[in-house]
Amino acid sequence: MTFERIADDLRQQIREEKLRPGQLLPTQSQLMQEYKASSLTVQKAIRLLRNEGWVIARQGRGTFVTRSADFEEAFENVASDLQQQIYTGALAPGAKLPARQVLADHYSVPLNVVTNAIALLAGNFLLRYTGEVPGEDVYVRDWDDHGFATQLIHGRLVRKIRDGSLSRGSTVTVNDVVDTIGGDAEAADQALTFLALEGRVKKVHRTRGPRQESAYVIVGGEFGTELPVTVEPVDEESDTPAREFPSTAGLAELAYKLERALEQIDELQERVDRLERGQPSGAEAG
Repeated sequence: MTFERIADDLRQQIREEKLRPGQLLPTQSQLMQEYKASSLTVQKAIRLLRNEGWVIARQGRGTFVTRSADFEEAFENVASDLQQQIYTGALAPGAKLPARQVLADHYSVPLNVVTNAIALLAGNFLLRYTGEVPGEDVYVRDWDDHGFATQLIHGRLVRKIRDGSLSRGSTVTVNDVVDTIGGDAEAADQALTFLALEGRVKKVHRTRGPRQESAYVIVGGEFGTELPVTVEPVDEESDTPAREFPSTAGLAELAYKLERALEQIDELQERVDRLERGQPSGAEAG
């Protein structure tokens, strides 16, 4: 195929550093003239090189020979954009993702960049594969997936805090979150607990009639990211075992349990204080 011969020649020029990392590739019209090929043939050759990671396209600027830093930037852009589409609802819970090749063409990145971005979001409970191992079909997780619900509520609350929809000083409860965003009370409680640990909200207790209820006061959100994750995308085998990082869902679960443990400690301390003062606790008084 003519496009394969064109791609072979350009690969060889990159290997021999006739085309160096960061250098702009000849324009499509220049390549058409040089190889006496049609526009479609040249486009297919460039697409093949892009999918293999030899070149990267930059909108409005042209196609460049890939540098190592380009992969990291492209990976972050793809992962961040897909994540935001999930948080905003552009990719709704349960929706099927476009095919990897479609995403690679859309973002003008190599296929392995898309694969690693999907793997990151799957590892953070935002996406799922149809089987136990990565496959072609990838879906946004559903509300009934507890880890996903916690992540989605957390991400949407962060967006509301940062865009001012939840202004500094305003107060929200677990029920408010469930009513406005969705999910169940446990997922909403864990998401709010996570926000409290990040310093975006502060937990308070307020009296409503004969009972007390927990609420969260908005502190601010001018720092941090929607998904505090650390990732090392790989596309080559390595003898060094990869480090494992806890997912945000796992951190939220730990934060939730820690919050509950601290509340129980406070209750026990209150009972001890009352016993030392010779006063019965609420349960003993009943």
